[in-house]
Amino acid sequence: MPAALDELVHGAAGLGESVSDAALFQFRAYLDTLLLWRQRISLTGASTAVEVVRFHVLDALRICPLVGLGSRVVDLGSGAGFPGVPLAIARPAATVVLVEPRRKRANFLREVVRVAGLSNAAVEEARAEDLRAALAGGCDVVVSRAVWALDVFLALARPFLRIGGVAIAMKGPKADTEVTTAPPGFVAGDIMTYELHGGVARRLLTYRAV
Repeated sequence: MPAALDELVHGAAGLGESVSDAALFQFRAYLDTLLLWRQRISLTGASTAVEVVRFHVLDALRICPLVGLGSRVVDLGSGAGFPGVPLAIARPAATVVLVEPRRKRANFLREVVRVAGLSNAAVEEARAEDLRAALAGGCDVVVSRAVWALDVFLALARPFLRIGGVAIAMKGPKADTEVTTAPPGFVAGDIMTYELHGGVARRLLTYRAV
């Protein structure tokens, strides 16, 4: 675990993010819980804390510049907690809703919230389609990491967003095959390309609600 936390601190610094002692405690609790639960249910292919940091946590922290003070963030299809849990840790002044319809994964997320003491995070065990009315128009950021095709994600995200809010699709290299034109209700923003450890290609596609 010390090696993973060192990699987290240095990797975050490379992204312009500092990791406080309180955040480091929460990240450790998250990593410990994730590695324990992955023995029971399918959460991630990463089998060590270092791999989780390299391929998941640091990827999630790429969203941080788009999450301001007091932002309300919705992570659709949160699964193992990426990117929502790292965002909740790194942005304690934001509120993060982790949306996950599968019972076992939702229970895992509840345990993470409890063990890590994430007072700014909540778990909603529901399908995105069934939750929109409760959060309609009140969110600043809606994000999903490689769960849906882009057009499906944007259709799901739009009802959650206030005017000016941002939908963020976190994608791998297969995103090159998707049409990235903004659908009605959005204007296209930046497309950020970057690499994770070992040259793993990633893309962030952003769309602002209008």
